[in-house]
Amino acid sequence: MKLGILNAIHPDASKVNWGGTPVDAYIRFLESAHPNFTYTGYNVAQGIFPAAPEENDAYIITGSPNGAYDPDPWIARLGQFIREGYADGRKFVGICFGHQMIAQALGGRVQKWPGGWGFGLRTFNINQPKLWMNGRPDHVSLYFAHQDQITKLPSGAELLASDPFCAIDMYTIGSQILGIQGHPEFTTAIMADLFTLIKDKMESTTYNTAVQSVRNGRPDNELMAEWIVNFLEIRD
Repeated sequence: MKLGILNAIHPDASKVNWGGTPVDAYIRFLESAHPNFTYTGYNVAQGIFPAAPEENDAYIITGSPNGAYDPDPWIARLGQFIREGYADGRKFVGICFGHQMIAQALGGRVQKWPGGWGFGLRTFNINQPKLWMNGRPDHVSLYFAHQDQITKLPSGAELLASDPFCAIDMYTIGSQILGIQGHPEFTTAIMADLFTLIKDKMESTTYNTAVQSVRNGRPDNELMAEWIVNFLEIRD
C-alpha cells in the first residue's frame, strides 16, 4: 500500500523535537505494527500537496496547531483534497486536527470547546467495536492535546468511541474514513516537550492534572497502530 502522510504542522509553528520531522514520527509509529506500506510525506501546511488523490492508496492527516475553521488557504485546499479523494475512493485516517478536518470537509462541524483544554493521558470507551479491532479491549488510553472538538459528524458517519470530556473520540465513514481525536504518534518525550511549551497557556489545576495523568499511565499506541493498519488494509 502507498500511504501519503499529509503533514499539517508548519515547521515555524512547532518547537517539538519530533526525532526528525512529524512525518518521521508517524512512520515510526505505524511501523510498530509492521505494515507492508511505502510512505510519501507532503508538507501541506507549506502548500505542498499530491498532484492528485490517486498518487497514493490512502492518506493520514496529522495533527496541527491550526484549527479546521482557520482561514489559511492551505486549510481550504486540504478540505477540497479530502472531498476529491473521498469521491475517488481513497482512504483517509485523521489524527486530532486531521480527525476534525475530515469531518468538517465532509459536512460536519468543528469548534473551539468551551470546556477548555483536553490535555494529557485520557481513557475512552469503544462503543462500537469493529472487526479490525480484533476483539481487543473496550477502552483505550491515548495522549491528547486539543482545544477543538467535532460537534457534528458528517452524514453517514458512525461514532465509535467517546469519553466524558469529548463526545467524539473516534468515528468511521464506512471502510473509507477513520478519525481519531487522540495522538497515538506521541511519545512520552513529545509530551514532555508539549508540557514545557503549554504551561503558561493553561490554567494551573488543568495543567497539574494533565501532568499527573501522564505519570500514572501509559498510552496504547501500539494497539492503535495495529488498528489503523488493519483499517487501511481492509479490502471492500
